[in-house]
Amino acid sequence: MKLQERFGALEAEAKGRIRRALTTSNAKLLEIDGALAKVAKDDWTVPGMKRHLDQLKARADTLRATAMKRVQAMPGDAVSKLATGSRTPLQNLARSLAQMAKKFEPPAPKSVKPVDGKTEAKVAKAS
Repeated sequence: MKLQERFGALEAEAKGRIRRALTTSNAKLLEIDGALAKVAKDDWTVPGMKRHLDQLKARADTLRATAMKRVQAMPGDAVSKLATGSRTPLQNLARSLAQMAKKFEPPAPKSVKPVDGKTEAKVAKAS
């Protein structure tokens, strides 16, 4: 490999790295610009900050009230869900156990009908 080819390869590699660095840095600069624009929109004066804190406090109060209502309703919901949610599976289990029990029971004895009256007499005499 000649010296000129090495310089060409080095130059191409350097251009690629510089291009990637510029692309990445431009993307990061756009992110920073967006964050700064968002911060610049906010009102950083004392009345503005007080208004913002009051809004946050009101939001926290409503969230707390909602959470308290949900916590108070939880025991009733839990009992009703347990009662309704476990009844159907238990009924299905009882049905399937009854069906399995029927399969394991011995069959009922069948009555044998005599073909004619003579066979009964022969059996009776032999015994």
